[in-house]
Amino acid sequence: MNLWHIIEDNFDPKKMNSQGSVYTIGNGYFATRGTFEENYFGAKPGTLLYGVFDDIDIGKEELANAPDWLPIKLFVNGERFHMTRGKILEYQRTLDVQNGVLTRTIHWASPSGIRLRIHIERFASLADEHVGAIRYSVTVEEKPPEVHELKILLRATFNTAVANDDVMHWESIDQWHEDELVWLLSRTRHSSVRLLQTINFTTQTPGFSREILDSDTAPSIELQGKLAIGETITAEKIVMMYTTRDATDPVIAASKHHRKLMDDYDAAQQPDTIPSLFGVLLAQNELAWQDYWKCSDIIIEGDDKAQQAIRFNLYQLRISVNPYDSRFSIPAKGLTGFGYHGHVFHDTEIYMLPYFTHVHPDIARTLLLYRYNLLPAAREKAKGNGYEGAQFPWESTLDGKEATPEVVIHPETKELIPIPNGYIELHITANIAYAFQQYWQVTGDDEFMRDYGAELLLSTAMFQASRAELHPELHVYEINNVIGPDEWHEHVNNNAYTNNMVKWNIQCALNIMQWLHLTAPDKAKELTQRLHLTTELLEHWQDVAEHIRIPQDKENGLFEQFDGFFQLEPLDLEKFKGRRASYQGILGLEQTNHYRVIKQADVLAFVTLLRQQFDIHTKQVNWDYYFPITDHDYGSSLTPALHVILACQLGYLDIAYDLFLKGALVDLEDRRENTTEGIHEACCGAVWQAIVLGFAGLQVGEEGYTVQPSWPAGWTRIAFNILLRGEPVFVDLRKEE
Repeated sequence: MNLWHIIEDNFDPKKMNSQGSVYTIGNGYFATRGTFEENYFGAKPGTLLYGVFDDIDIGKEELANAPDWLPIKLFVNGERFHMTRGKILEYQRTLDVQNGVLTRTIHWASPSGIRLRIHIERFASLADEHVGAIRYSVTVEEKPPEVHELKILLRATFNTAVANDDVMHWESIDQWHEDELVWLLSRTRHSSVRLLQTINFTTQTPGFSREILDSDTAPSIELQGKLAIGETITAEKIVMMYTTRDATDPVIAASKHHRKLMDDYDAAQQPDTIPSLFGVLLAQNELAWQDYWKCSDIIIEGDDKAQQAIRFNLYQLRISVNPYDSRFSIPAKGLTGFGYHGHVFHDTEIYMLPYFTHVHPDIARTLLLYRYNLLPAAREKAKGNGYEGAQFPWESTLDGKEATPEVVIHPETKELIPIPNGYIELHITANIAYAFQQYWQVTGDDEFMRDYGAELLLSTAMFQASRAELHPELHVYEINNVIGPDEWHEHVNNNAYTNNMVKWNIQCALNIMQWLHLTAPDKAKELTQRLHLTTELLEHWQDVAEHIRIPQDKENGLFEQFDGFFQLEPLDLEKFKGRRASYQGILGLEQTNHYRVIKQADVLAFVTLLRQQFDIHTKQVNWDYYFPITDHDYGSSLTPALHVILACQLGYLDIAYDLFLKGALVDLEDRRENTTEGIHEACCGAVWQAIVLGFAGLQVGEEGYTVQPSWPAGWTRIAFNILLRGEPVFVDLRKEE
C-alpha cells in the first residue's frame, strides 16, 4: 500500500461528482476537478482560479468556472473511447499527493472488439502556477481479424460549455492560432475579467499528422495516424492560463510564457538526454512538491489509514491557497467545487490557519493580510449597522463587503429560508482577531503585529465594545440577538462563545496597546490619534471586558450556551439511530430551534480555543453536557476533529480517534454525501490540529513549546515539523514499549 496514493479501482458513474472533488489537481493559482478528459453526461467539470469571481443573482458573486482545458477525445477507426461504451477490462485512477499528479489507466475493448491500453497523467504545476499539463498514451493490444488497419485520432480542445451548476459565467471573445500554439480569450459576463488560455498538443510518435481547427468556442488540435498491434502513441497537451488579475494584457503574457517554455525546451534538447516537455515540467513540479512536503509531512506509524488521510488533507490545503496573493483567501470548499460560491468564512482563520501559522507562516501572513486589507470595508459595515470599529462580514469575497445571501434553499428540507447570518453571526470578527494573535504568538513576528495586527485587534475590539449593551440595573454588558457557532439556534442572547471571544478580543487589544507603548511608541501614538483611542474609551473597553455577561453556573462551572438554552426541550436521540441526515434536516428549521441539540461545537469550541484559561474540571463538566447533544455525524463537518483536542486532555482516546476519523475521512469516504460540492477545507485543517494539538499535545508559549502525547490504539510514532519564531523544530514522538 502506497501511503501517498489515493486509488480508485473501478469507475462508478454514481460517484463521479464526489470523486471529482477528491481527485482535484491544483497549485493555488488554479485547481481543476477530477473529471475525465472524454467527459460524461452529468459530470461537473470545474477549473476555478484563485480570486476570479463573477456576479450571481443571490449571494453577490461566486468563483467563476473557467473553460475546461482537459478535453481530449480519442477515436479508433471512428469509434470514440468512452467508458460507458464497449467494455472496461481494467481500470485504475491514482492521485499521487506527494507529487500532485493524477493518473488513470484503462484497459478498454471497443464495441467492435479493438483492445486498447490508455494511460493518462495530468498535473497543475506547483513550480509554474500558470501551467497545466496532460500526457496521453494509447497502446494497441489486440484487434479482430477482420480489421486490417487501425486509424487513431486524438483531438485536444477546450470546453466552453461549463457552468457553476446552472450559471455560465464566461463568454468567448476571441480565438486564433500562431504556428503550433492555439489560444482562446474569454471574459466573465459581469466582472469583465479576461482569461487567456493557450494549448499546444504534440507527439513525437512518427507517422502522425497534425491539424489545427479554429473555433470560437472549441478550438482544437488533431493528431491522426495509424498504429499496429503493440505500438503506442504518446501525446502531450500543455496549457497556459493568465487573467487580467495577473497582467494588463493576458494574451501577450500567456503567449510569451508558453513560447518561452517551448523555446527553452528546443534549445536544451540533446539526443537521449532530455525528456519531453511534459517530462521537464513534471520534474520541476515534483521538486516543488518535495519542498512542500519537507516541512508539511506528518509521519504516523502504526495506522496506515490515518497516515494516508492526513497526507490527503494537507495536499488539499495546499492546492487551494495562493501563497503570494493577499487579495483573496481560502474559500470554505477551496478551489475544488461550487459549494458556498467560493466565499470565505471563519473556516479559514479558526480551522485552517493554525496549520499554516505553525508550518507555513509565510502563507499564514498572506492570508491574514487579506483580512487586514479589507479593514475599510469592515469599518463600513460596522458603521452601517450603527457601531464603531470594524465588523467583518460572515461571508467575504474580494471587496470585503457582506456576501451572505439573504435567502437560500435548505439543502436537506428544500425550504426557502431566510439567512440572518450576515447580520447577526458576529463571532467571525473575534475569530479573525484570534488568528492574528495566534500568528504572533507562534511566529514572534513583531513587525507584522506592529504594522498590521495591532490596528486590526484594536479596530475589532472597538466594534465589540460598541456592540455590547449595558444592562442598567445589573451593570453587566450583554450581546443580544446573535447566532453562535451552533447555527441551529438563531436570534439568541448572550451566546457563551460570542461573549467569551468578545472578552478575549478586547483584553487582547488592551494588552497590545500596552505592548505598542513599550516597543513602538510612534505607532502607538499614530493609532491612538487615527482611531481616536481616548483614555475614556479604553477604560470603557476594560469595563466591558470585566463585566460582559457570561452565562455560567459558578458552582459547577457549566456554561449555558445562551440565555434560556437549559430551558429548551431535550431530544430523545435514541429515536434517531440509523439516520442519514442531520437533526435539522429531519425535524425542520423551526422545530430544531426548540430542542437542546446542537449543530457543532459552541461552548466546547471556545473552551478549546482558550483552553489555557480553563481548569480540567470546567472542561470535564462542559464536555459531559455538550458532547452528547452535538450532531457529530451530520451537523457540521468543522468540529468533530476539533473535539479531539479536548478529548485527549480528558483522556477519551477511543472517542478522540473516532472523531479524528470522522474528519479525516469525510471526503475520502464521502461520509456526509456532499463531497460533490467540494472538499471540506476547514475539516482538513481541523485534522492537522487533531494530530498536532490533540494527539501530540503541542502547546506553544512564551518559553517555547511543550508536548503531551496521547496515543490512539496502534499508533507508535507521531513526527512533524513546525516553525517556532523563525526556527525549524522537528518533533518526533515515539510510544514507549
